[in-house]
Amino acid sequence: MKTAIIIPTFKRPAFLERVLTSLSQCAYPPGVEIHVVENGPVSGAEEVCRNHSVEGRVRYLYSPIAGRSKAINHAVERSDADFFIFFDDDIQVPEDMVAAYVSAAARYGRGHFFGGPLIPDAESECPPHLVPYLPRSAIGWSHGEKEVEIAATDFEFFFGANWAVFKADLEKTGLFSEELGVTSEKISPVGEEGELQQRLIAGGAKAIYLPGAVIHHFVPRECYTVGWVWHRNFRLGVTDWIMTYGPMKARRRIFGIPAWILKSAAKQKAKVLASHLFGFSAATKAQIQMRDAYLSGVVHGARVAHDRARPTSVT
Repeated sequence: MKTAIIIPTFKRPAFLERVLTSLSQCAYPPGVEIHVVENGPVSGAEEVCRNHSVEGRVRYLYSPIAGRSKAINHAVERSDADFFIFFDDDIQVPEDMVAAYVSAAARYGRGHFFGGPLIPDAESECPPHLVPYLPRSAIGWSHGEKEVEIAATDFEFFFGANWAVFKADLEKTGLFSEELGVTSEKISPVGEEGELQQRLIAGGAKAIYLPGAVIHHFVPRECYTVGWVWHRNFRLGVTDWIMTYGPMKARRRIFGIPAWILKSAAKQKAKVLASHLFGFSAATKAQIQMRDAYLSGVVHGARVAHDRARPTSVT
């Protein structure tokens, strides 16, 4: 079975060097390659790949359009591998990581996809009042110590930085949605791996949790600030507009935005103001701010969709 590890990277050669150094310490079954996909501006990834070839396994690819989903699709479409492992450029892995995925693929076969836990490698401690609003990639996640199939009704998603799937199942289900995922824009929607994995589930594939497939994920101190968390929740709102609210029919719209969303967003802005004026606790203020962030993202997503749908004038 030919296996390809796919690592998208964007303007972070130091991170890429670290993950390739980590992968150089792994034990490799036969037929494993590493495809590094630099996307957007050329920023030194090719040189890093030459200097950290992991015994000749590393193949450098380039995708000119900045976008994580586009970069991964670019690599998948150009690979003849049977099985793909997806990592990010800001992780470190144990020496048996690759073998854990390849072994599971051999035991379960097609119709299954795989993921494992994440341990945050944080630069600083997170304030407790922000923890409920952080993504799992910033606080860590585990499904336990046993290898197990996660029931479809209980499955949410495996981390985009740590999961694997057969090419045949991707060909059946489709690749990453390129309207989702990190791009060079600060307000790009998130959730590309979850959306794809839910399509896999809907198509009958089964999710297998591998406790040994654990990654250490770097979390910079900025991720534990109100500004970063607000921005993250804003992007969740943009995502939910695309995935949930946008396709829904609304009785009344104002500039393309459902009236009930505008009303909810306006009420939340008033609550934010009150939280500042009346000295609410840090926990209460965070709850109000993050709900405001989410609703602001929904409104933004609706406005962008409305503007794109408007006919352009011809001069």
